[in-house]
Formats: sequence, structure tokens, C-alpha cells
Amino acid sequence: QLNNSEGEVQNENDLKKGREMWQSMLPDEDILRASLPVHWGEEIVGSTKCTALELAIDSAYFARATAVFTLTDELKQVLEDNNDQKEDKKEKIATADLERKCHDALDIVQTRACRVERATEDGAQWGPPLRILAPIFDFINHASSRITGQGSANAEFGVENEQMCDMHEAKLVVRALRDIDEGEEVLIDYGDSARPAWRCLTSYGFVPDYDLNADTNDEEPIENVAELWMNGLRFDVDPNSVPYDLVEVAAAQTMLDYSVDEDEFAKEEEEIENGMLTPLVARTIADRATEAAVNLVIETEEGDSEEDVWDKAEFVQAASLANRLRWSQHEALMKFAKNLRELCNPEPEEED
Repeated sequence: QLNNSEGEVQNENDLKKGREMWQSMLPDEDILRASLPVHWGEEIVGSTKCTALELAIDSAYFARATAVFTLTDELKQVLEDNNDQKEDKKEKIATADLERKCHDALDIVQTRACRVERATEDGAQWGPPLRILAPIFDFINHASSRITGQGSANAEFGVENEQMCDMHEAKLVVRALRDIDEGEEVLIDYGDSARPAWRCLTSYGFVPDYDLNADTNDEEPIENVAELWMNGLRFDVDPNSVPYDLVEVAAAQTMLDYSVDEDEFAKEEEEIENGMLTPLVARTIADRATEAAVNLVIETEEGDSEEDVWDKAEFVQAASLANRLRWSQHEALMKFAKNLRELCNPEPEEED
């Protein structure tokens, strides 16, 4: 059991009021449902143009179906046991209604639980990480710890005073990672489940805002990656790095696109084997990235529908998130292409 050091709940009435206040601040269940891709239809999923998201949805769908089936079965058994003890006013809930209630509960847990590492006083990790849904703490928004300055994560959430296999004295704590200015929002990093953008959308139902020009921590990789297809192969790229496998594929494509003779191609290939990204290959990759980025912002054709789905807030919510994901991928690819072109055509140094 986790105890609060201050303001400990004095009685059941206070606890009940606190729960009711927290529940009243939760998002509308229909809008929350529409925010999670696991509930989306094929039309919305396809409009994201993100293969990684589609694969994640497939995996999440079957995991969610199993969990809902188990919970529904248990709840039906509880209802049957309770009804056996009643002579009148027996409670009846349709299976479909039970399943929806289970989905709604899992949506809340999935989007509001935080991953917490377990560590001793000297910082040594022990035991599996915890997934904790802590009311009030769950209203702290996400920001990246991989960037610095304004808009970066400025706090961390964790469990302190936990003894080995003993949670009696443990406390939930939010501590500042740096000085926080007056009026500045407290932000924590949700961890790897919030990166890249498609995984954050799958996990929490939102697409994070990335500042591609923000200063980054040198030891941390860029988190806003985008997928790039070339010659039937998929690659994850970010604005500051190029996968070696992509360079190899692009080198072969370069020979075809630019009619490079064998001797010149052999020279290019030798430079690539030595770990070099040649200007010609960089230009080929940049052109493909630009083409893919433009394709992401081309409007997709809406499927036929008997009713105007755009009048439904749930459809608008899902479509809006799909659009934001596409735009996030578009920006990452355009920045990636821009950096490659600067590599091909570096600005001449100014003479003194």
C-alpha cells in the first residue's frame, strides 16, 4: 500500500469525494475511445500511411480482445453469484454492454498509467518496472527528456522508500530535474512507450509535438523517426542519421537513376564500404524522402458512407489524430531530406 506523507485521507468520505472529483475530470469515454487506434476502422488506419502503426494495431487488437474476454467472463460470474443471493431485483447486463465497460476501463488504464522503475537508495535497479495509475499524478503531461531547454521534461515520477518486497513505507513522488520557472508547466517523460510518434499514439492516444530544431542531449538518439520505403524495403530514419542498409540500397538505385558507369559506381561502392555517404547517393535518398513526405500530405479519398461521418465527434477526433501523425512523419522526412541536400551542396566557407 502506498501512503501519502502529507494530507493523508482521514476518512472514507474524503476518499470518496476525491475519487468522484478525479472521475469527473476524466475524458469523455467516446472521445477517448476514438483517440486510440486499436478502436479505429480500416479507413482511418489506412489514412495514416504508417505501416508500423498498422502492425502495432494488429498486435494490440488481439491482446486487447483476450483481456476483454477474460474480464467479461469474470464479471459475468460475479453478477451471477450476486444474483443467486438476491430474491428480487436481479441485475442483468448484456454481454455486449459488459465488453464495452471493460474496453472503457482498459482505455483509462492504458492512457493514464505510468511506467515506474524500481531502484534502491544507491540507484541500483531491481525487480520489474511497475505500471501505476495514480490519480492526480496522471494529469501531468508528457515532454521529452531527450531535448533541453523550454518544453523539455522538467520532472520525474517515481516510487521512493520501497523496501525489497515491501511497499508499506513506499511513497509516490514527483521531483524536479531542473529549475522550473514560475508558471511553467510540470512535465514528465512517459518513456519509450511515447516514442516514436506512432507508438505514443498507440499507447496514449495523442501525437507528441516535436521541435526538430530543439537542442538535443548528445548521448540520446532523435525520437521523431519516420518510415521511408525504398525498393520495397522499409527503413526508420531521423533528421540526423542515415541507416547503413539504406545507403546500400540507394547506391544500387543511384546507378540506375543517374546512368553511372561501372568504374564510377565501383568508386561509389568503395566509398560506401568505407563508411562514407557520397553526395550522389545522398541526393538519391533525399529525392526519395521528399517524394514520400509529399505523399503523406496528399489527401486520401474518403470511403463511401451512408451517413455524414464528419458530423460525429468521434470520427473527427480519430481523423484529426491520423492527420497529425502524417504531418509529424512529413516534417521528419522533409528535415531528413534537407540535411542530406546540405551534405550534397555545402555552403562555401566565407573568406576573411
